[in-house]
Amino acid sequence: MNFLFHHKTKKVLNFVWGIVAVLIIVSMVLFFAPGLVELFI
Repeated sequence: MNFLFHHKTKKVLNFVWGIVAVLIIVSMVLFFAPGLVELFI
């Protein structure tokens, strides 16, 4: 489990976690505001 505390691994985990957070936010916005989708199309 030592690789989890490696500097490069920390950067990658932060990057992946950022992408996951953005995907969750976007999906929640689209789920709770279905009318927004029609504005962009």
